[in-house]
Amino acid sequence: MKTKHWTEPNGILILKIPINWQYRNRILSSVEEKSPYSFEAYENSIGCFQISCYNLAKGFNPNYPIQKADSQLVWEESKIEDEKFEIHIWHAQSGDQLCMAKCIYEKSIRKKSKTKKYLKVVKQTLQSVRVIPKDDRERAIGLDKFYNFLGSLVTSFDITNKALGNYSYIELVAITSNQIDAYLRISIVLMKQLNNNTNDIEVKYLFQGNEDKGIMERKIYKEALTLNIITNEIVEELNKLYDKRNRVIHRYIISYLKTVEITKLAVDYLDVAEKIRLILKKIEDDQMDRKIGIHGKGYSKNFEPTSDHRNLAYSMINDKHMLYELRKEIK
Repeated sequence: MKTKHWTEPNGILILKIPINWQYRNRILSSVEEKSPYSFEAYENSIGCFQISCYNLAKGFNPNYPIQKADSQLVWEESKIEDEKFEIHIWHAQSGDQLCMAKCIYEKSIRKKSKTKKYLKVVKQTLQSVRVIPKDDRERAIGLDKFYNFLGSLVTSFDITNKALGNYSYIELVAITSNQIDAYLRISIVLMKQLNNNTNDIEVKYLFQGNEDKGIMERKIYKEALTLNIITNEIVEELNKLYDKRNRVIHRYIISYLKTVEITKLAVDYLDVAEKIRLILKKIEDDQMDRKIGIHGKGYSKNFEPTSDHRNLAYSMINDKHMLYELRKEIK
């Protein structure tokens, strides 16, 4: 079974879900991002898998042993049904958490072979669940935000290619400026890891929630300059592009700006983006050489993606787009 990792939003637990499953809470506007967390297949879903976790400080079940955190869980299984649905339920207590999982499908298909296969996959998923020790949860959150950042960056090139194919120069300017900002943000995170000899991830550079105070692009330019990631010449170039970009976004209609000028701006943006991408690559290589930071372990300069890597990337892209016409086929 090909899988991908999913981390509970507060870093409490981690599990491996099939690569063709989708985390639903972030998609359904009526559902909060809290227990229960729901998962279904992208297409032809026959059931829903849910997992929940609750702090044992609020109460525990004396019938279940409290297992060690960061170990494979032994689940207690039960089953209930009504006129329409059959529900499998699993309980386990680990570390400081009571964990509960559910598998729900229509009663009419319970004897079908596809349902038996689905249950087998669910049980494999349950075997992968680990409650993360308290001291490791901040790092788990950081890694989750980092992989969300990577998935979003990879996905952005779908928009780049679409803009190029459609001669959508305003869209091209907007997305390329986003990519430059992303390259610099991750460069700052990696360079700080190198300078401080740490694996800690400063999430503030890689993720901005609805209530978070953001770090503006020009502040990112200054920080990258202070860390000697980019030169004064590149900062000046970025600031000029930033001013022109704002004119495109905010004053296209209320100025004498011509579309032909935007095509030149798009080319300039693409040129600078490639310069900064190569700077980022050098920092990544330095981490591999020195075995420090995100790329210090498990990464190779001579990396060649396999079909499994491509499928994982496609899954991340599908989760970001959520548009059928942009969906990648996972084989």
